[in-house]
Amino acid sequence: MAPSLTAVGGLALLLACLAGHARASAPGQVAPVQVAPGQGPPVYGVTRLVAGESVRVDGRLDESLWERAERLSPLTLTEPVQGAAPSHPTDVRLAFDADFLYVAIRCYDDPSQVRARQMDRDAFVRFDDVVEFWLDTFHDSRFAFWFQMTAGGSRGDALIAGSGTSFNKDFDTIWYGESRLTDEGWQAEIAIPFKSLAFRTDGGPWGFNLVRKRVSNGENARWASPLVAYSFFRLSEGGTLTGLEGLRQGLGLDVSPYVKGTLRREESGDEDALGDGGLDLRWRTTPASNLRVTVNTDFAETEVDERQVNLDRFPLFFPEKRDFFLEDAGVFEFGAPDRGRRLIPFFSRRIGRDDDGGEVPLLFGTKFTGRIGEWNVGLLDTLVGDSPTEGGPEGRNLFAARVSRNLGDESAVGAIFTQGNPGESRDNWVGGLDLRLSSSRALGDGRSGSLWLYGLRSGTEGDGGEGAAYGVQASIGTNAWSHDVATHTVESGFEPALGFVQRRGVRSFSWETEYTWRSQGRVPSLREVQVEVSPSLTRGLDGETQSWDLPLKWFELELANEDSVAIESRRLFENVSESFDLGNDVTVQPGEFTMTRHEVSFETNDRRDWGAGAEVEVGDFFSGHIFRWGVESTLIPNRFLQLRAGLESFAADLDEGDFRAKVASLAADASFSPNLSWKNLAQYDTESLELGFQSRLRWILTPGQELFLVTLLGWRRPDEHAHLAPTDQELALKLVYTLRF
Repeated sequence: MAPSLTAVGGLALLLACLAGHARASAPGQVAPVQVAPGQGPPVYGVTRLVAGESVRVDGRLDESLWERAERLSPLTLTEPVQGAAPSHPTDVRLAFDADFLYVAIRCYDDPSQVRARQMDRDAFVRFDDVVEFWLDTFHDSRFAFWFQMTAGGSRGDALIAGSGTSFNKDFDTIWYGESRLTDEGWQAEIAIPFKSLAFRTDGGPWGFNLVRKRVSNGENARWASPLVAYSFFRLSEGGTLTGLEGLRQGLGLDVSPYVKGTLRREESGDEDALGDGGLDLRWRTTPASNLRVTVNTDFAETEVDERQVNLDRFPLFFPEKRDFFLEDAGVFEFGAPDRGRRLIPFFSRRIGRDDDGGEVPLLFGTKFTGRIGEWNVGLLDTLVGDSPTEGGPEGRNLFAARVSRNLGDESAVGAIFTQGNPGESRDNWVGGLDLRLSSSRALGDGRSGSLWLYGLRSGTEGDGGEGAAYGVQASIGTNAWSHDVATHTVESGFEPALGFVQRRGVRSFSWETEYTWRSQGRVPSLREVQVEVSPSLTRGLDGETQSWDLPLKWFELELANEDSVAIESRRLFENVSESFDLGNDVTVQPGEFTMTRHEVSFETNDRRDWGAGAEVEVGDFFSGHIFRWGVESTLIPNRFLQLRAGLESFAADLDEGDFRAKVASLAADASFSPNLSWKNLAQYDTESLELGFQSRLRWILTPGQELFLVTLLGWRRPDEHAHLAPTDQELALKLVYTLRF
């Protein structure tokens, strides 16, 4: 049944997308948005500063400019009641001069209800009132720069790619922002240098959208396309900024040298005091392109990975967190959004690490990303040093290239190529093509659709490593419904040495349908109810069933106060052809296993100073049973301190033996000001018997000039009955200083 569903759904969506594409504008133009009679995407003319006029970014909004600038048209609620007027108005005004885009925001509110508890840079904002906006500087619905400002003063930025399907929160650029509480609510003032942006130079329009999130009553109010059917990040559904002419980027050159001092004590007891330095160079060769060069790159300030317990025979996925690779990462994304992390042809985390997880020095790297007419180009070349693992590969060159061409407003066709093998001395290459047909109104207003097709092939020097991977995925979304259907094939010999693949020699089919009923105020105590079914089937290329999964989310209730509870059941099958180690000296033996599991989860809302979440899962687990539970709690005693604790426990009783594991974490984050934060994270798991601690003090002297003090401590227990003994310990002081030309 799955293949026929895929074919029918894909064909129907292909015809719908082609019909929408036929109505799109010619390359280089923006397709008109179809709207209801008398309505249209909002347009805002940005005010230019007059000679001698200036803006002091202090959050006071006392410049006469802000009285003269036009006010953005009123925001409209998407949540909790779509189309309603917000309970409190928002006044937003934009202005510019040759060097900066300025944004003034007044969020009128009852001062006692304003949540202002997060100050640190790039905070994951859950607890603060916040305003977010994005700038589609080429007005092509492909990529955008995203910014956020909270009532507490936290600044955040990100890159949006893939027309809104990719969100890269780890991106950082230089900009300025201040917020303050007032007797009328809160307000913010922002200045974004044009040197920090890529944009069109002809004075043409920019895409723009803005949303205000009010924590005390869960309101989301949006400027353009205030419809639940469209994500805020759907770039084709934004409004338009006009009048941005005569902008300066200077030479577009940022030079960022760093110096670093390190004190290190190894597990053997050897101690070292080391000094190091390096250079990062960014040159915006044209307003639409960026060249970045890094020498002797250091990632001391990168946050550590969260501990995970692997309960399956397939590798775990850990996301990329390093700034050099994250900048413009969306340009290198290939194929359909892969939420299951099944196949990623280029995964930058493979650079700088060997197969055993050891850190490999990045001696030199260069990356070019840009737009040339309707073409999007990404080139990455790196030189890495020798592997620290005995017998590991010596230094080598690793290369990736990604090219795509825009088709109309939201569709594209592209290619990818990688060469190099970080884990072996044998060379490896991967090449492929992909096509995305997408329309936010494929089936009418509020009904979006997308179709992705891709094909890949790999080759490895010597024997093995030759094979293909290919697939198709289709999606349809409305205000209440979303449907996804996909099929993917990965041949046994397919080997992306610079990528990530979960399973080889398989053909998978998946289907996901989700329905959301929104109260819209009809049931005062209830916000929404969501149900979901998402069956999947994986077979070997010989046709033998390897696994199938039938998850059913009976419901997820979100109450009016945004507390939520969910119940889910799964019926699944696993055909284990080879034994694998689970841990605790337990080895799962080959066999066919049909299992049923149930899960209940609960999470409180983010309005309280204390919040918690919990989940419990019980049911069959291979030859036995499993009981898994987890709790997480957050305490915010004041705006300067945030405490988090989490514990997850696994107990599996199998015919082969009993497996027990726990993962515990404790975090204490202090924010002394929006520019000075101190984050501390301790993690312990009973599988590795290791305790790890990272402390990271970040002081932003001024945007672009930062000081980091990072402590990494480790301890290990030789066995579960022994005391913790120290392993590697490190203290690093790093100063980064950016010069702009």
